[in-house]
Amino acid sequence: MEASFKIIHEHCLKIFVTYKLLFRGIIINTPKIGHYFEYTALRFAETVINFIPRFLALRLGAFVGQIICFCGVYRKIVQKNFDHVGIWNHNQTKRIIPELYRNIGRYATDFLRNGALPPWRVHDFHLVDEASARGKGTVVVLAHFGNWELLAAIFGSKVNNLNVIAKPMQNPLVERWLYKKRTGSSVKTIYTKNALRGMLDALRKNGITAILIDQHMRAMGTPVLFLGKTASTVRTVAGLVRKTGSTVMPVYALLDENGSYDICISVAESPISEGSDEENIINMIQIQHNDIISQWIKEHPAHWFGWFHKRFKGYVDYNL
Repeated sequence: MEASFKIIHEHCLKIFVTYKLLFRGIIINTPKIGHYFEYTALRFAETVINFIPRFLALRLGAFVGQIICFCGVYRKIVQKNFDHVGIWNHNQTKRIIPELYRNIGRYATDFLRNGALPPWRVHDFHLVDEASARGKGTVVVLAHFGNWELLAAIFGSKVNNLNVIAKPMQNPLVERWLYKKRTGSSVKTIYTKNALRGMLDALRKNGITAILIDQHMRAMGTPVLFLGKTASTVRTVAGLVRKTGSTVMPVYALLDENGSYDICISVAESPISEGSDEENIINMIQIQHNDIISQWIKEHPAHWFGWFHKRFKGYVDYNL
């Protein structure tokens, strides 16, 4: 009981310190009123999740996800994405979608927990050492699939010069919380505004740069097939790989029924490019990356949280 009260006290103290830094001007971007409520709710959820045993926290997360599903939050976008892709029939989709919501609750639970990491197994870690031995840097290709944040926590202590590309959160209080969580795992955050320069610098130093590539990229992307459908896809990663010759390493961490994680590592060999011009080669690399992530999703559709995003914007009318 004393340890439990200590956890609550520590989290309350962290909230107080954040607000103190804000009023002292150390947090530069002024939060809006809604940001305070979001941040307080986040820290309250974090406190509760850390107060109870993990197995109960996972059940709680799944239950909350089920409630969110029942309330229809983002359900319209999710359904439109499934209908557009057309891989699963109506009955399969009815089964997958509730499980998807339960999974996002489970993964969120582990993300909020502090201290000891959940049980995990890494497959083919030797590929990381082999990539490092090449001396050209490594691009870790990620998706909103499984627990991508857990990868930073695990690999931050195992490898040198690990960098993640991130877009700043709109809520500066949450952004500061997330930044501290990542840096606590010895991970350097490179924000999207300086992503190209930061990635090049890291790769030239034989570092590892991890980036999520499964979101709609607006005008900055190029149309490439994803799950069999055209979607605006990030071009920067493929261009950097072509320019630097770095190793491409798709990685994901999947939660199993027993509450442990399987971390699967692979290497994407460079596509054959004889006789192709530069643009075609970059496009081939984009297709390869999208195909890899698409295969993950086809095998485990209830673990991809891109269903909640407007991934096929411009090809699907999400407003209807």
